[in-house]
Amino acid sequence: MAMPSLPVIKRLFAQSGNQCAFPGCDLPLVEDSGTVTGEICHIHGGSPQGPRFDLLQSEVERHGFNNLILLCSRHHTIVDSEPDLYPPALLQQFKRQHEQGSVDSISPNTERIAKSLLENLVSVRIHNNAGQIAIASPGAIQANSLTLKSAKQPKVMISSPEGSVGQNVAMSAYVDYLIKRYQKFQKADREKTGDFKYMAIYNAIGREFGCKWQFINQNAFERLVAFLQNRIDKTKFGRNQKAKRQKNYHSFEEHST
Repeated sequence: MAMPSLPVIKRLFAQSGNQCAFPGCDLPLVEDSGTVTGEICHIHGGSPQGPRFDLLQSEVERHGFNNLILLCSRHHTIVDSEPDLYPPALLQQFKRQHEQGSVDSISPNTERIAKSLLENLVSVRIHNNAGQIAIASPGAIQANSLTLKSAKQPKVMISSPEGSVGQNVAMSAYVDYLIKRYQKFQKADREKTGDFKYMAIYNAIGREFGCKWQFINQNAFERLVAFLQNRIDKTKFGRNQKAKRQKNYHSFEEHST
């Protein structure tokens, strides 16, 4: 199985400043005690089953420096569980911004840390094997059991709770429409660049309501709608539309008919 090379991970850690590359996160990759808590994240998936996998990448590109970013375990789980919110272009932006503000820092511990990061990358655990396990036979290592450690966690899908917006088809469709409307208006603003302008609305909803929009109680649907419509109206394109007396969006009732 292909893996990033040790020199690549050493370079990656050296440019990390020992800090998660997710914007605003100040968690270290290595604790003061020496425990390595950071994780290697592939921008384009490292395997066909991985998020954001790019079939056109070569194995060298897939596990090369430009396709890797170091994150804390929390943000690694988030970006891999929500690939639509964190597309490759956005993660590349995170990487560039993070590395621009850092200075290569090589220490005697860099190689040890890089090895620990690599050891945590792949996970296969075989329990209660009755026979011998042969790996890459012939000339294989044989053992009664095999454990390979990894930071990779299975993707966990959480259903919207009963009574939430996500449980109502009509409400969900209208919220999704308003979010896409906001993103379309932001795209029309040529003064704004980067992918932050597209994911900003999800972060704004989280700050305002304390959760994803799908988990918001249906009793707060009207408040959520008003919040999203207000965000649309405040975009540059939205203000221009209103000045021309043109509608920025249609109503929930219109959308549902």
